[in-house]
Amino acid sequence: MTPVEPDRHDKAADAVHEGRPVEAQYVRGGRRNPRMLVLLLLSTGAVAILLLGMWLVSNGGFSAQNPTAGEQAAQARTFDETDGGAPAAQTPPATPSN
Repeated sequence: MTPVEPDRHDKAADAVHEGRPVEAQYVRGGRRNPRMLVLLLLSTGAVAILLLGMWLVSNGGFSAQNPTAGEQAAQARTFDETDGGAPAAQTPPATPSN
């Protein structure tokens, strides 16, 4: 595999030795690569689709974990209606004084 411009290093080294500024294209780590952006977008989309699919598949399973959830709510409502409020504090029995 041969580089696109084999003498990039030589051009940058010559500019440094001559004391003139080096062009950014010679010192940059790499070229712009639109394929990486496409890869990142595709992988982000795939993760979003997988998470949505997992949520749709497991959504019904979470609600069916406790089959008596409706009954418990009805029992709690009945308890609240018949109780009439918080229980009164009990007073200790009086002790006879001698």
